[in-house]
Amino acid sequence: MSARWRRLCLVALLGSVLAACAGVQPPAPPPVDPALVKGNILRLADAEWNAFGSQTITYDNGRERIDPVGVWEDERRGSPRIGQYWRLVGEEWSGYDCDKPWSAAFISWLMLEAGVPAQLFPPSGLHSDYLRAIADTEGDPNARFALRDAKLFRPRPGDLICATRAGASIPAYNQIPDGTTMHCDLVVFNDGQTLESIGGNVRNSISKTVRQLGPDGMLMRDRPWVLVVEDRYPDATPLVVSR
Repeated sequence: MSARWRRLCLVALLGSVLAACAGVQPPAPPPVDPALVKGNILRLADAEWNAFGSQTITYDNGRERIDPVGVWEDERRGSPRIGQYWRLVGEEWSGYDCDKPWSAAFISWLMLEAGVPAQLFPPSGLHSDYLRAIADTEGDPNARFALRDAKLFRPRPGDLICATRAGASIPAYNQIPDGTTMHCDLVVFNDGQTLESIGGNVRNSISKTVRQLGPDGMLMRDRPWVLVVEDRYPDATPLVVSR
């Protein structure tokens, strides 16, 4: 066999191997113990908040105060991290794309990184997409997430609190039209009087917001809160993040 023929045979063989490998998907990550998921969510949120400089929002007589001011989305330290949230939902944007709200991508990243299967919490750049998927499981006693009326349900650490924004409205807490503009934060602390939540794209960063609750322990109307996503995964021990 000539040297040229041997080279042609080798090229053909390599082509066959590569073609066969092209259809092979990488193995799925092993499932996470459900007992660890809620704790993972809270720890990841805390770690990202710290990575963005621990920006904290409080209110004094209705006036917003930010102290400390953290890392912003379009800074060198912040933009690449936001890029990884976007990639998880199939987009190639970064924090420099300041006109692209990234709060839903951040929540989606938290859930999947913590071990929530994508079929239970479909990752999306729109909060309404995963909320609609959760609404479809209403009535399932084994569902890991459930939508609750924000006027009637006291959120706990691990739950999401969700508001409409940009003038949007929904018919009911469990009826969310496709494409509704919304924002959701992750609750990380609630002592019945004060609630702390962490959210992305809040004042250009990942921010912790500290707000007072009403006398009944419910969310007050500082934002148009419409629903709570109840996290039914087992409670982490302890349910504590940075204070």
